[in-house]
Amino acid sequence: MILGVVLALVATLAYNAGFVLEKGALSALPPLTVRLPLALVRTLVTTPRWLAGFGLILAGLAGQLVVLTRIPLTVAQPVFASGIVFLLLLSMTVLGERLTAREWTGLAGIAAGVVCVLASLDPRTDVAGTGGHAVRVLLVAAPSTLAGVAVFVTAARGRVRPRPAGDVPYGLAAGIVYGVAGMISKGLSASIDFHGPTAIAASALASPYLYLLVPVALTGFVVFQTALQRGRASIVAPVSTVVSTLYTVVAGTPMFGEHLPPDAADLTLRLVGLALIAAALFRLPHGDDTAGR
Repeated sequence: MILGVVLALVATLAYNAGFVLEKGALSALPPLTVRLPLALVRTLVTTPRWLAGFGLILAGLAGQLVVLTRIPLTVAQPVFASGIVFLLLLSMTVLGERLTAREWTGLAGIAAGVVCVLASLDPRTDVAGTGGHAVRVLLVAAPSTLAGVAVFVTAARGRVRPRPAGDVPYGLAAGIVYGVAGMISKGLSASIDFHGPTAIAASALASPYLYLLVPVALTGFVVFQTALQRGRASIVAPVSTVVSTLYTVVAGTPMFGEHLPPDAADLTLRLVGLALIAAALFRLPHGDDTAGR
């Protein structure tokens, strides 16, 4: 259990550091458009700094797959979300994005929520689920992905409030699609045999979850990269991360047969922690903030 939490922290640090590298690279590129996906990909893969960030993100995602085999979603996802703290601090120091008092308060809420979740851990009952059915996951994943794309299209057409609150729909769109990907990743992690590279490759290729994950992850990739270029990293990435975290927990926990803590005190801590992290989503972005990009 403790090893799983430590690995989750390392994975989320790598994942969010990759975001910052990508944002720095995207800021120096010409405007990206989802209408020309091949040109978008060609531009990105010929940018060394972006590739470095993408490599860190992939390393973080690989770590997350292992984590999901060790601890349940209601523990793993809040720990993954705690990477927002690291991301915002890097956004401030590396990208020069100034954090507002509202954003600092949001960070405090996230930190408090993660502490509550960790305090609720019980190795006897917090076991990663292995259930789930690919068809049932597909029936949830398909409409959810389409909803995320619809939010992105609406945001891109300018039917949103002015910045920085106008950056929120971009993060919401990416978060929905990445949340779907997180739910599918849970299924994939449960179906992979981690006993050596050959076993990993063979079991992954035989899993239907891999073929569900690829199109959803590619959709999330295009949506997020475009959103990250157009909006503030300190708004888009946190909103995306928290939305994807909540989606994965809410949809994935019953989907894969995981359970909340049976002890009343632990259950209260777990739910309070999740609620604090959710509330931080509404605290971080605000239309009246004047933080610079």
